[in-house]
Amino acid sequence: MTTIKVFQGTRSVDAPRLCDSCSNGVVMRGPAESEEHVHCSLMEKPIRMRVTECNRYVDRTQPSLWAMKEIAWVLQSDSKRQKIGFVSAKEWRKQNENENLVPAQFE
Repeated sequence: MTTIKVFQGTRSVDAPRLCDSCSNGVVMRGPAESEEHVHCSLMEKPIRMRVTECNRYVDRTQPSLWAMKEIAWVLQSDSKRQKIGFVSAKEWRKQNENENLVPAQFE
């Protein structure tokens, strides 16, 4: 008996189509099953195959980095008053607008 090893496995036919949940994917469907058009706004062209793996996939169900920065809180300490607390990123930027330093997570 001969065994064959497939490099990095094979893609599953049951894998979900990435364009349905990608921020760059536009899926238009008509009333009939055959009436469906998929367009990739990143590649700026229609997609004719069922994409199950893509190195430019951006999950639209997850917040963007910009959105996470906008809702982030910064842990701030005041050694003079021995006070520690959280401030919003927006408030932190307002308090430190004259400084060139930005916390590492906001760069």
